[in-house]
Amino acid sequence: MGAENTMPEAQPAPRRPRRGKYQKLAELSSIGLVLPSSIVVGMVFGYFLDKLFGTHPWLLGIFTVLGIASGLLTLVSSLKRIGVEKDNDDES
Repeated sequence: MGAENTMPEAQPAPRRPRRGKYQKLAELSSIGLVLPSSIVVGMVFGYFLDKLFGTHPWLLGIFTVLGIASGLLTLVSSLKRIGVEKDNDDES
């Protein structure tokens, strides 16, 4: 006599990609900007310090070389980190 109280079945939420995939995509897309941006920052610092101290072109050259070294170190460490993460994903 009583109507059964039936609840409609809940549909599962649509599956979204994991956050880790977007993070890896962001890291990979930023790698191409690491080296040029490091060089430009070094050149700008060197240029302004040359203007300030009147040592043209010494500080520009020194800071350009430091920018190249910094960019390469960052690039290598980023590639190593992404390579390690890729290897860990393959094991799962």
